[in-house]
Amino acid sequence: MVQDKFIWCRNCNEIHHMSLFDKAPEYSVDQGEEIEVPMDDWGVFMKRHAGHKLQALRSVGERYRPGGQAMDPMRVEYIEVTDGKDGYVVRSFRESVEDPLSFMVVPGRLKSTGVSVQIRENEIRKEMKHHFAFEASRGLDEEGIELFIKLFKEVVKDLKPNEIEVCEYADGFVAVGELNTRLLDALTGKCTPHFPPAELNDIRRFCEAQTGSDGALALQIKHKYRIEQAA
Repeated sequence: MVQDKFIWCRNCNEIHHMSLFDKAPEYSVDQGEEIEVPMDDWGVFMKRHAGHKLQALRSVGERYRPGGQAMDPMRVEYIEVTDGKDGYVVRSFRESVEDPLSFMVVPGRLKSTGVSVQIRENEIRKEMKHHFAFEASRGLDEEGIELFIKLFKEVVKDLKPNEIEVCEYADGFVAVGELNTRLLDALTGKCTPHFPPAELNDIRRFCEAQTGSDGALALQIKHKYRIEQAA
């Protein structure tokens, strides 16, 4: 694990995230000519907080992203850190897409509250609309697609993570699991009372084509945390 390192100004409660890009230049265009602008984020921070009480922090233990993908600029992330004695949680966020990443310290530690198994609703809707547009039968309308999603949620709601075969980790925070034969049979069994035979056959074909790790029916396994305040 690559450790994140931070400098925390205790006087101002500001944080600088140390990185390889501290001195990376910025570029602007003036009259069609690209101009390199030297930067020194570390130096600027240290100069601004000269004479203040500065604390070095390094990441340890858990990281938690409640929502948003790794490349989402508006994602919020919590990183468990320590100053070598006490534990804290650093929250990283942006107020808007144009703003640089901001950090704040929250006293406490990340406490696991369990694991959730989720389906990829939006991906399922998109792929089902595309799939059934080319079926010889009428296919499913939007009401039928929403019913399928509801039934799929019922199949996975009581699943435990150890019942799912994890095939990859999406970004270090979310594991991806395949829909195995047992779960596929349970899903089609759930659908049987609600759809006519022709639609059931279409649904089965769709499911068989979408059960892989890159398919719409792949399951997402997410760890859930809360911030536990120090006693």
